[in-house]
Amino acid sequence: MKLQIVIIVLVAVLVFAYERTGLLGDCVGIGGFACYAFMPFYDQKRVRARWATFTILFNGLLGMAYATVYLMLHQGWLVVSSHTNHVIHTYLLVVGGIFLGVTLTLIFSGQLLGLKRDSQETRNDPAP
Repeated sequence: MKLQIVIIVLVAVLVFAYERTGLLGDCVGIGGFACYAFMPFYDQKRVRARWATFTILFNGLLGMAYATVYLMLHQGWLVVSSHTNHVIHTYLLVVGGIFLGVTLTLIFSGQLLGLKRDSQETRNDPAP
């Protein structure tokens, strides 16, 4: 699970650190954010606070929208005036900052990884 988190965080850093200009980079961004969004749901060995689960889901969906808008701009599917293009890029910078801030909040609170469940909780046997 730690490897998956490292890969997801690495993809997120790459998405925000560099201006992606190709179809492959945009698709990797969408796929990476999709994995990030559903990370809390496929790791049943760890437990997170409810707010952290919803925050990770929201953050991943926000990142998918971010990468999708970049894909639309880079592929020419969304053609806008230069002023509107500037406004869209400004909003994308704000969304990138929100994503980074929320991810750092999850890291510092210890909720990104979550806590390991006890072995009794992971078994399906009823408690005595």
